[in-house]
Amino acid sequence: MPRRTLVIAAIVVVLALLGTILTVALNGGDDSGSQGSGSGSDKSTSSGKGEDKSKGKDDKGEGDATPGPERSASGGAGQSSAPGQGASPGSDGKGSDPGSGSTAVSTYKHAQGFSIGLPKGWKYGSTSAAGARFTGPNGQKLLVGWTTTPKSDPVADWRSQEQYMRRSQYDRIRIAGVDYRGWNTADWEFTYVDGGTKWRSIDRGFVVNGSLGYGLMYTAKDGDWGGALRKSTWKTFTKTFTPKS
Repeated sequence: MPRRTLVIAAIVVVLALLGTILTVALNGGDDSGSQGSGSGSDKSTSSGKGEDKSKGKDDKGEGDATPGPERSASGGAGQSSAPGQGASPGSDGKGSDPGSGSTAVSTYKHAQGFSIGLPKGWKYGSTSAAGARFTGPNGQKLLVGWTTTPKSDPVADWRSQEQYMRRSQYDRIRIAGVDYRGWNTADWEFTYVDGGTKWRSIDRGFVVNGSLGYGLMYTAKDGDWGGALRKSTWKTFTKTFTPKS
């Protein structure tokens, strides 16, 4: 083969190799392209632990002056009847007023069987082993408790239960028998301090019959105790309460 032909062939081979090398170099051999645009990072809005900050808080019933263990007023510890599921408020539309001086604007009828007139701003809250709870304006509270095994002497019963009182700065005002609609009745009145506020409670326990007793425990700020609103509210509760028939 002539020398000239061999040289031309060699040049062709070299050019071919150079072309291949340049092609690889320009492409860089990287096949990632647009990959990695946001991949590997899941920034969902639930990146936290979902911590429920409300857990661990106890419902201590602050301001509730129920003495000692959960109990039915006027009946001794642990003697209250079932919590009264299905209780619902009702209104007779006439502002129940069985007695003079009542300021009730509605009547609440509880599944236990009792009913009571509620002044303006008052509403039913809940029912527990201690009884049915109601709340009113300016921190006022009412607890209606009941028992199927009432003690025959409500004064002695209150004095016995007083040993279970665990309220801060508790101070008894009186425990005494009172006249109340012909029922065997005693009032337990006292003050205590909660959250820096001085409160005053009156717990009226009465025996309706040998198998049914109630307690109306009304609580308001001590500074409001002498006011007309406080007095009319307590009168409404005591005038309109009707026991289970």
